[in-house]
Amino acid sequence: MEQRRIHKRIEDLVEVEFILESAGVTETFKTKTRDLSAGGVKVFLNRRLPADEEMKMKVTLPDAKKTVETKAVVVSSELTGVVDDTGKDHLYETRFKFTHLRAEDASDIIHYIYNCRKREQEANRKKNL
Repeated sequence: MEQRRIHKRIEDLVEVEFILESAGVTETFKTKTRDLSAGGVKVFLNRRLPADEEMKMKVTLPDAKKTVETKAVVVSSELTGVVDDTGKDHLYETRFKFTHLRAEDASDIIHYIYNCRKREQEANRKKNL
């Protein structure tokens, strides 16, 4: 079965911060996206997160110099490899779906993706000249 995406996405490194609140304890961790759309993000983390866990998220869009704040839920968190020689540090491909994204913020993400793709196309065009 062919998978169709609702939102355009881009593979880009965008700073993202996660705020996880559980049992009165707040934990914050940062990474960079590997894939971004108005529907969610894909990141690589050094720990597995349970599916359906909801957390706050801040995504910094470099072009707009804006930080999008939203909530997101873990869709999947799958082991993709080991990142050191000891075999202790694992890497998990983790996908999040935005659950409380404001229309204005979705528009900013779409605009960012459009601008990135436009720059990429222009760079490719110049290479081929």
